[in-house]
Amino acid sequence: MGIVWLASYPKSGNTWLRFLLYSAMFGPPEQSLDIARKLPDVHRPLPTDVMNDQRIIAKTHFAFSDKHPKAAETERAVLIVRHPRDVLFSALNYRRLSGLTTAQMTDAQYARHFIGNLGDPEFKAQGFGTWQQHVSSWADQDRFPVHVLKYEQLKADTAHHLRAVLDFLEISAEDSAIDDAVKASSFDSMRAMEIREKHQNAKNPKSQSLFVGTAQSRQSGTYFMNAGKSGNSLRTISPDLESAFNKAFEQPMQQYGYE
Repeated sequence: MGIVWLASYPKSGNTWLRFLLYSAMFGPPEQSLDIARKLPDVHRPLPTDVMNDQRIIAKTHFAFSDKHPKAAETERAVLIVRHPRDVLFSALNYRRLSGLTTAQMTDAQYARHFIGNLGDPEFKAQGFGTWQQHVSSWADQDRFPVHVLKYEQLKADTAHHLRAVLDFLEISAEDSAIDDAVKASSFDSMRAMEIREKHQNAKNPKSQSLFVGTAQSRQSGTYFMNAGKSGNSLRTISPDLESAFNKAFEQPMQQYGYE
């Protein structure tokens, strides 16, 4: 069996999709590390229960190319695409979790940094490309089938689009299992797990979690499971940013069906 990639530009909903798929396939997780064991992340060396002769379903943020890990073994991919403006906001929250925005730049400076580079330049340096380069590298190749899933669609009708992903992966699941997966992977359920695991990590620094950040980040109101909103406006950061964003991203947004 080959490898199925759950591909996305960072901060586009990949962790949420992994929770949904795990819950539909194996039942609700007791801890976030359960997901890593069955649906590993190519970027994080966490323990897995996946055997070499099994089909592997794994997360990646890399743009696709011949240099992608195990590119020749790729069977198919699910590509998660999110509006780049909302990606910007989610990436900004991620930087707050890491302490980078307060230490190195303001929110407005980061937004201009993102706009000017058509994505986070650190993401590009890590092999993820710009937002457009990443999406194009997966969606526009013809070496293997790709199911394109928009974050906004998944949010609007989670059960329907989870079913579509499972069908694409040729994984059978009862309607009741899908309904249970949607409930177990709700925003509130995932944030509750994040809070619980970060408190555990504060007591035992060796404990592991999929959720980036610490218990201290919660005290500042910053979570890995942030608002998960769509339709954010950059005017909340600075009045001039919205027009700058629209000018920079006009062509790639039109190319992939965003206003």
